[in-house]
Amino acid sequence: MATAGAVAPALQTTTPTGLQRGTEAELKFNGQRLADAKEILFYESGVQVLELKEIKDTVVVARVKIAADSPLGEHKVRVRTATGVSDLRTFYVGPFPQLDEKEPNSTIETAQKIPMNVTVLGTAQNEDVDYYRIEAKKGQPIAVEVEGMRLGRTMFDPFVAIRDASGKVLVKADDTALFVQDTYATFLAPKDGEYIIEVRETSYGGAGNPYRLHVGHFPRPSAVFPAGGKAEESLEVKFIGDAAGELTQTFLLPQVSKHKFGVFAERNGLTAPSANIVRVTELQNVIEQEPNDTATNATPATIAPPLAFNGIISKKGDADWFRFKAKKGQTLDINVYARRIRSQIDTVLVLADATGKTITSNDDSGGADSYLRFNVPSDAEYTLKVTDHLGNGGPDCTYRVELTLVEPEVTTYIADTARYDTQNRKSIVVARGNRFASLMNVRRKDFSGDVEFGMENFPSGVTLTADLMPKDQTTWPVVFEAAADAPVVGKLANITVQTPKDAKAPLAGGIWQNYDLVQQGNDGIYYQVWTDKIAAVVVDELPFKIRIEPVKAPLVQSGTLDVKVVAERKAGFDEPVRVQMLYNPPGVGTTPDITIAKGENSAIYTLNANANAQVRNWKIVMLGSATVNGGTAYASTQLADLEVAPAFVSGKIVQTNALVGTSFKLRCELEQKTPFDGKAEIKLVGLPSGVTAEPKFFTKDDKNVIFDVNTATNATKGMHRSVFCSMSLTLNGQTVAQTLAPAGAIRIDVPRTLVADAKPAAAGPAKKLLKKSESSPK
Repeated sequence: MATAGAVAPALQTTTPTGLQRGTEAELKFNGQRLADAKEILFYESGVQVLELKEIKDTVVVARVKIAADSPLGEHKVRVRTATGVSDLRTFYVGPFPQLDEKEPNSTIETAQKIPMNVTVLGTAQNEDVDYYRIEAKKGQPIAVEVEGMRLGRTMFDPFVAIRDASGKVLVKADDTALFVQDTYATFLAPKDGEYIIEVRETSYGGAGNPYRLHVGHFPRPSAVFPAGGKAEESLEVKFIGDAAGELTQTFLLPQVSKHKFGVFAERNGLTAPSANIVRVTELQNVIEQEPNDTATNATPATIAPPLAFNGIISKKGDADWFRFKAKKGQTLDINVYARRIRSQIDTVLVLADATGKTITSNDDSGGADSYLRFNVPSDAEYTLKVTDHLGNGGPDCTYRVELTLVEPEVTTYIADTARYDTQNRKSIVVARGNRFASLMNVRRKDFSGDVEFGMENFPSGVTLTADLMPKDQTTWPVVFEAAADAPVVGKLANITVQTPKDAKAPLAGGIWQNYDLVQQGNDGIYYQVWTDKIAAVVVDELPFKIRIEPVKAPLVQSGTLDVKVVAERKAGFDEPVRVQMLYNPPGVGTTPDITIAKGENSAIYTLNANANAQVRNWKIVMLGSATVNGGTAYASTQLADLEVAPAFVSGKIVQTNALVGTSFKLRCELEQKTPFDGKAEIKLVGLPSGVTAEPKFFTKDDKNVIFDVNTATNATKGMHRSVFCSMSLTLNGQTVAQTLAPAGAIRIDVPRTLVADAKPAAAGPAKKLLKKSESSPK
């Protein structure tokens, strides 16, 4: 068979876990079904593939060049093959030379000696403790940082300690506000000499977990202030929390983006390996001016909202007050950013009038940060108070309060297709001359209108088909189709979502997709990444296609409809094709999937609608999958028309009592809803055992149907309340079925014996009746 098929290459890891910028190195991509690899797709700039040196089924080795100005930190990556695109994985770009951990180094005596300002690529086994030996001069800063959980590989929660040469712990760290499960430590060497760095899993666990250990004189601040600035303007910030003291630097901020933006502290030519988060918005900053611990001396805003207050809860018990003016009729979103910018405080936000009298307050809102929506009642001055929930504080307890007018927003994403799996079918992989469908989800914030879908930067030869998505829907089917001669290429693209062209208030957005890289079942997500790009690739031709035969009749409320799906097979391909309904309109249900059996060319998918199914014309689509060359290949049907229509008729079964072994008439009263031509067959369903009735026929003009019911002598006796009717008729050559008259009741009894027919009981021995005076003696 000439076709190879979209067989979903799998990427598990990259080796090494990171590279130094400004260098050339080999980067290995480890997985399965990689033998037809064509290129590496990098989400971030600054990494260039010079050569694919080795391509095997389980590994691709690339010679890469990391630009000297490549962004530091996390880089997202995929492998594109001729037959698909891999999972999304990550690797890191760091500022320092890299070296490997060398065992044995599990005791202080065998500690591995390393130079300063390096990145060690280590591995933690079970109960493993890794030690590294460094030298420092008195007063020199020593900074240690570990990337473990952030590598997105495994559940690795690192712990670090810095010891003196004798093994005494000088400083230690586990979880941090800045890096959550990952950790860092920074201090000044108290004297010339050797120091020991200890790295382990916090509970002495480990199963070959990789980590990156950065050790050097680089700055490692815990916070940055102010924690935000205006897009495309210069921002001077102060780095706080480094052992060597505060630093001041100026950065040119980028355009507004949904991605988090970070600034890297630098001192004496050494750059911190990880950033401190800075918010990039269109808001003007207002900086806290101490003292501002009461409403009376609140820091005033000289500009009206929208604006951003920036402050520090600098000591225990600190309270920061701010003052601003607002106009009647405004609606303000008041968002505190603290934990979201990796500050350690758990804020409480109080909105008050000009005198400090509380109007409303909030502690947590979807996390530890505070949020309020304020409908301004009158033109006036108002105040805000920010505190920590437990009264904590410190010099690096930074925060930012953004006051914005309510702004609508719309984005789209592909929901998880399986529990605990955020990778499967989250790329657009469409074979030449074939189709691929995705169920797109739409997030609407302060917006409730219809939207339409589009494409940006997709491979040539690919088209998108989707109906206008109604405002009351949150999921919607979209079909991508590749021309038979479309180039076999891949791109990082965007699926757009926007209001129709004639909308009074235009609004547009794009893909905003999550990938959960470290997840522990019901314990939740420990590390995830987000991206505004989606992998879109055209792959080699598949050996099968599927399509829906035209649906010529409606699916009616409380009804069922059989839909035929056809598989078009290439010669020599007879594998089973699993078919699943990708989208069910509201009130419509189906079985999870059906199978077009091995060697067969079609199957029937039965759709059912409940009594409240939404009446309108819908588009449905089915997704087929089959094993091709050891992997799973996907192809979808076209978007097919499906009309959901009102029920033809409703009804009520008149309760009837009958005796076993008899025949009786049962009446179903009809209420005609939707006229139809010809005759419809109607049956009684749910009859008890031993009770039968022949089908009847009725037309749109009938008001009643009378069933002839027979009961056997062994019919199940008692009250039966689960009888209902099922009707069917043929429309445009297709059978349409509907149920009606639910909860009908029939009572089946045994024959009763009449008193007049009862035989007298046999006479017994006569008993003498005693008179009162003849009563027996006492």
